[in-house]
Amino acid sequence: MDTGKGTLVLPNGRRLPLLYKFGADQGDTRTGYLLCDTSKVDPAILGSGMHVLCDDGTDLVIGMVQSGDRFHIVTGRPA
Repeated sequence: MDTGKGTLVLPNGRRLPLLYKFGADQGDTRTGYLLCDTSKVDPAILGSGMHVLCDDGTDLVIGMVQSGDRFHIVTGRPA
């Protein structure tokens, strides 16, 4: 499991700090969890166009599979 810190970049440019936990990658695809407080974000904006900037410099384009206020299941690949 690949874990670390990063930033969730929303389509409107807003940035939120996060912790990520990605399972083993399949080629260039990543699937895992984001621990990020989105309780004050309009859920409609979480539909598409988001990036995760990992502290190691990786930029992932992601899609939400399941979302709550603080726990999100995502899939994505490098931008």
